[in-house]
Amino acid sequence: MLFINSILIFIYLAFYILIVYPKKQYIQSMLAKMICMTIGMTSSLLIGLMAGVVLQGNFAISTIVAIVISFVIAFLIGSPFGSMASMEALCSSLMGAMMGAMVGEMLPSEGVNVLLFFMDSIFIVSMAYVFILIKKEEQKSNTLAPKRNPSFSVIFTIIIPILIIGAIHFIDNKGLQNQSEKIDHSQMHH
Repeated sequence: MLFINSILIFIYLAFYILIVYPKKQYIQSMLAKMICMTIGMTSSLLIGLMAGVVLQGNFAISTIVAIVISFVIAFLIGSPFGSMASMEALCSSLMGAMMGAMVGEMLPSEGVNVLLFFMDSIFIVSMAYVFILIKKEEQKSNTLAPKRNPSFSVIFTIIIPILIIGAIHFIDNKGLQNQSEKIDHSQMHH
C-alpha cells in the first residue's frame, strides 16, 4: 500500500509540474504562497505518515527521512514562484513531515490503511482544488483559455482518484485480514 501512496504523490507532483510551471505567469503572489503552503503541508503529512509507518520504532530516522523527502518536493513546488513561495513550501513541509512521522509512529498497525486512505483523500482534494484555482486564474488572465465544465474536472480530479485509492486500500485491507486469519488459524492448531 505504501508503494501505491508513493506513486500517487509522484504522479500528482509530475502533474503539478506539467500544469503549474507553464502557467506560473497567471498566478498572483498570494495565491502562489497559498498553493505552496497547501501542497507542501498535505504532501509532507502523507510522506511523514508513510515514513513513520515504515520505520516504526525508529522515530528519529523516520522524521529525518520525511523532512528530507518533503524538502525536495517543497523545492519543486515553490521554485516557479520565487523565494517567498519556496520558503512557505519549505516551512509547511517541515511541519507536515514532523507531524506525519509522529502520527505514523504512534499509529497501531490495524489503523494504518484507514488513516492512509483518509490522508490520500485529503491530498487528492487539496491537489484538485489547487488545479481548479490555477485554471480559474488562467481564465481570468487569458480570455483565450478554453472553458471547461467544472463538474467534469471534479469527477476526474477528485472522485475517480479517491474511488481508485479506496478500492486499493479495501483490497489491501482484505488481504491483510485474510493473512492474519491464516496465521491465527495455524497457531490454533499448534
